[in-house]
Amino acid sequence: MSDSEVADVFKCPVCNGNVKLGPEDVVITCSFCGSTTTIEGKAIGDHLMESAVDAEERERKFRKFLEKNQGINRSLVKKAEVVENRLIYVPVWTAMVKADTWYKGYKTVQVPVQKTRRVRDSDGNYRTETYTDYEPGYVPVQDEIHTDTTERLLARKGARFYGLEEYLEKIDLSKTEKWDFNRIKDQNPIILNAEIGAEEFEKTINGRVADRHREMAKSGLTELFDCRTQTQVRGTTYLQAPFALIRYKFQGDLYKCAIDGNTGDVVLGEIPITRGQRIIWAMIGFIGTIISGIGAELLINNWDAEIWSMIGLGAAGAIIGLIMAIFGFKTMLMTQREKKG
Repeated sequence: MSDSEVADVFKCPVCNGNVKLGPEDVVITCSFCGSTTTIEGKAIGDHLMESAVDAEERERKFRKFLEKNQGINRSLVKKAEVVENRLIYVPVWTAMVKADTWYKGYKTVQVPVQKTRRVRDSDGNYRTETYTDYEPGYVPVQDEIHTDTTERLLARKGARFYGLEEYLEKIDLSKTEKWDFNRIKDQNPIILNAEIGAEEFEKTINGRVADRHREMAKSGLTELFDCRTQTQVRGTTYLQAPFALIRYKFQGDLYKCAIDGNTGDVVLGEIPITRGQRIIWAMIGFIGTIISGIGAELLINNWDAEIWSMIGLGAAGAIIGLIMAIFGFKTMLMTQREKKG
């Protein structure tokens, strides 16, 4: 091997296999035996996973998603050609974070103030009257914020896939189980190593939770001048979660869908808008423009005569036509629409 090739290989401490590395990998899962250790060969502690459905089930639910969202494009399900159905196990750090914040500041309120002024009556005589005015006042605030939340962080710095962020929000940690490579190896998944270690994760979420508390404290104040947060991280767990990406071809163009690998359900997907559909939407836009113009003319011509029935009809036509025109021309320019599963 060359020097560069040696630097990109990790010797598994369990099976002695040579595992290819990315330039920033710090937690490594062996692609031969499934053991997971740090780059120094140390154990990582609690290690969980979600099981994954097979490729056939993912495609079945993908086509069900297309059928649900095909609209007038009745050929979509039949003619959509799946060119990629890839299962990827992504690394996620999770932990419980207890945070306690004490803060001081002030907020501005309107304070009633009694004032006097000279006024002149109808006879030309002056008199003094009392009235109430409002001036800004400052109220000191001293309060506390206490939370205990589950935090999660994608343990990758560079990997970004379509729909991945939406998928990570849907992971149900109560349904996870102990890592068992033998349960998934027959599906030949791509297993991404972590580029963020446990210590960096805990430091990151400490800062994230502290910043969140600070924003909560600032939200009700005019000025925040003292904010102190203490955090306690517990139950740090390394989770490997199944994410799948389906790419499919329709009428010569490629589209994609993000899949929850555990259930096979579509998280987020692109639905083609065909040329015929864009023509229809263009016609809707033109019709909307005509209706809007007629409505505006009715509104203007009958405004001075105060013929309210015609004014109402004109206003309704102008609004409905404008909405049709906006949506029609907007959709005409799109090549696909995005739908959540």
